[in-house]
Amino acid sequence: MITAGEVLKKKRETLGRSIELVSQETKMQKRFITYIEDNDFSKFDSEVFLTGFIKIYSHYLGLDTEKVLALYRRSKPQKKATIGKSIEPIWTKYKKIILTPKSLITILSVIFFVLILGYIGLQIYKFQSPPKLNITSPIDAITVTEEKLTVEGTTQPGATLEINSSLTPIDSQGHFKQEITLKEGINILTIKARKNSNNMLETVETRKVTYTKPAQTETPAQTVKTFTLTVEVKDSASWIKLDIDGQNKISKVVEPSKQTYDVKDRFYIITGKSANTKISMNGEPLAWKTNSTTGVAEITCTIVSNALSCE
Repeated sequence: MITAGEVLKKKRETLGRSIELVSQETKMQKRFITYIEDNDFSKFDSEVFLTGFIKIYSHYLGLDTEKVLALYRRSKPQKKATIGKSIEPIWTKYKKIILTPKSLITILSVIFFVLILGYIGLQIYKFQSPPKLNITSPIDAITVTEEKLTVEGTTQPGATLEINSSLTPIDSQGHFKQEITLKEGINILTIKARKNSNNMLETVETRKVTYTKPAQTETPAQTVKTFTLTVEVKDSASWIKLDIDGQNKISKVVEPSKQTYDVKDRFYIITGKSANTKISMNGEPLAWKTNSTTGVAEITCTIVSNALSCE
């Protein structure tokens, strides 16, 4: 009969991963991984602790956790009743138990120990689980007539969030809200929440949004030029503060990425690393105003009569 340890070991070897690599990526000690693969479950002090490690190891290898646990339970030695001996009713055994202060303390200590192990197992499971991701807006397969769309939802605080490969800020409660520009026709939005920049602990949601331009009226409206600011950080992270139309969009250290923003009236941006931070308006590069003493670079631009003026 195939065992849980054999299934886990075979899957690990198929993936070409060493025990050292598994230990490093799952935070499980190497000896526990070896015990599980050898079906040496007696080395674990707690059933809760053991099953918790089996769940983490199964999930890490991409196996069906419940099936692996079922194999473990099937191969676990079962206590058999001795044939020919009478079985004493359970209530008669309880009558013989005398609850003393010492036994009460022992029972409470055991309960406390089990609760602690359960808590530790739960924390390990949470640590090794991908972050939750809930998209509240937009709903999937929606058709809109406005070019601007707000993507909103919640994820685990501290996670890294990307919308179509663009980093999106998350507040302390895990809430995010980002406005994007749609192209005419079908738009596929890919929202990714990643824990600790680890691609293995990643949750992905997609939304299909169809943008249809509204029918034009007989009297054409005055053409208003669209101004799109692109902020691109290359090679290494850079501290950036960006205000657009009176609202703060960025105020943090930004990892290498490329983000775009629509500007209606004005914007102000400052960076500590102008060499690896490139900015452009509608594809045209903009020149930083650099302080030769501090090395800080900044620029302020205003839109007047469909024209950009910077200082």
